[in-house]
Amino acid sequence: MMHNRTFAKSLRFLLNRKIGSVEVWFAFSEILALFTIYTMHIVPFLNDYVTLFGSSKSIVQINAESAYGIRRVSFLYPTYEEWKKINRNCIKIEIKNHKETIMKQISILSLILLLLLLPISILMAEINLVWVRSGIVLESETKYSFETNVRIEVGQDDNLKAVNSIKLDDKRILVQSTWQAGKAYVIRVGENTITATSPLKPQPYLIRTIALDGLLSLLENLRQPAKPTAIAFGSSMENLKMAIATDRGHIAILSAITGETIWKTRISEGYVRQITFCADDSLLYVGEQATDGFVYCYELASDPPKLRWKYRTADEIETSTPNDPDSVYAWVSYPGQSCMKSLPNGDLLVSGVHSWTSEEKAEKRSILYRFDSQTGQVKWKYPSEGPIEKIYRWFDVSEDGKTLALLTDDSGNGNGMLSVFDVDTGTEKWSTEIEPLTPYFKGVTFWRGVSISPNGKFINVTTDDGRAFIFDVDKSEPIWKEELASPLKVSGVPIIATTGTIGSTDSYALFVTGDSYIPYHLQKGAERPSTMHPNGMTLFAFSWRGEKKWQWKLENMPQGLRIDEKSRYAVLGVSKRSKNPMESLHGVSVFDLNVEGNGLSKYLFTYRTEGQLPYDTLAISADGMVIAIVEMPISLPDDTLLGKNQVHLLY
Repeated sequence: MMHNRTFAKSLRFLLNRKIGSVEVWFAFSEILALFTIYTMHIVPFLNDYVTLFGSSKSIVQINAESAYGIRRVSFLYPTYEEWKKINRNCIKIEIKNHKETIMKQISILSLILLLLLLPISILMAEINLVWVRSGIVLESETKYSFETNVRIEVGQDDNLKAVNSIKLDDKRILVQSTWQAGKAYVIRVGENTITATSPLKPQPYLIRTIALDGLLSLLENLRQPAKPTAIAFGSSMENLKMAIATDRGHIAILSAITGETIWKTRISEGYVRQITFCADDSLLYVGEQATDGFVYCYELASDPPKLRWKYRTADEIETSTPNDPDSVYAWVSYPGQSCMKSLPNGDLLVSGVHSWTSEEKAEKRSILYRFDSQTGQVKWKYPSEGPIEKIYRWFDVSEDGKTLALLTDDSGNGNGMLSVFDVDTGTEKWSTEIEPLTPYFKGVTFWRGVSISPNGKFINVTTDDGRAFIFDVDKSEPIWKEELASPLKVSGVPIIATTGTIGSTDSYALFVTGDSYIPYHLQKGAERPSTMHPNGMTLFAFSWRGEKKWQWKLENMPQGLRIDEKSRYAVLGVSKRSKNPMESLHGVSVFDLNVEGNGLSKYLFTYRTEGQLPYDTLAISADGMVIAIVEMPISLPDDTLLGKNQVHLLY
């Protein structure tokens, strides 16, 4: 039977042809013959007839009338019985003219192909791929370095598209490309090509760690080392900035990707409670808890940044002197800011709070401000006549900056209160009182238990007694309420789980419960419960109508929750200050809120640290792609230290 085919088709035919019990050697000899013939068509002077013989049986005939290509290839395959009669030693290639020259050309071509393919193979073997949420990180494991403007294309099969990339350093580059789980991808870096299959879920990837001991002078006072207290990202992803501050007044701004220090200063000996950028990153706001309770505004466009304005909150909420100014907890008695948020137009909202003891009497002062970003003038304050004698615990603002939800309590005396404000005017729209959970509590307290959905339609609230609430932003009666982690009696002893870590998206009301404990005033001998509250250490997600959608059990106590501006990623820190190594599970867990399904489906990964995570010292970039967490060393019983004073920057 006669066949006419091009080389490529013929090669595929030979590789796929079933030849029964004939040894692979025969197929290899055919492929070798074809390769020899295919090579000949590029030799300019070849214009003679070439015949390949297998014994006396013609296998392949070529008519090489043109110097630029093979005009016709004819195959005549012997039968299986004929194959068995062939003497393997007599297969030969007979080329009637220029045999030696042609073989030299073949050798040269083979060497060129080897030299071209070998470096590519070595290069591809030296590059490691890490599939992250924001794309693919390429790591060079040897001396190969990535060029700054290297062209990178990513796709499936032959459908490749050019993508942007971020050079992390000479050995690492982030390819910014979305990918689907379990798919085969082609990545072309310059002239080199890599093929790989994506995993089911992304991996955590450490961009870098930034040591804080020298940067923020943490160890200048060895008796009372400074500690990181606040961290925040800017909004611009093109040159992502990160600000970090301490309880000794240190402030630093760094490049989140390179780790380069852009600027650092020290405002005072005060405890920096709050730090945030304005919407366009042109200003940095800093709130201190110190004698004066200043709010600072730094102009970042100047080089170096300069102070634009500052405001002394102690003029309204008063000042005080702690009983023991040298105590590590002295800052608690100073005036400061419980919460601070920047609005879309750059203005600043601040809740000024002061709680102290004077002549054995508990004193409290709170006031809510809106500051003009450019001048520092107070646009409004609430109450307008002066501070109230209660505590403004926490507030949240809708994405458009129009609606504010505020929690107020009297430190466990009487009812708590939820209030909703018009941010433009500073007027209260409505408020509702939350009564104590009797018989266990005589008063209501909050922690950071209020969040408003980005679209400004709903509010979720938790009380310190373990209750959870959902409100319509226009109504003072709750849509839903539940005793999520309220006291349960175990062997006659009431146990409760901490609440206060809370968040929201347009789809979910998120509640986080923590460690179990016996309320102090209900302790009867035992200080710690013999068992855990069944709803403790859990992340709950409810619809805004109160339907539980999913939940996730935590490994350790929650240390803060962050959600990106697109409401896709939730980042939850877990840690515990303990000298027991068995309790030293520290890290940050990441969830993709857009994935359908239960908590396991939404859970992506947990990144672990050796040291502990201080409360609320984590941040996520506006687009959700970069995460920052602060680590501090923890001392074990044998006085060894686990961990370091550093920031981990992750994809």
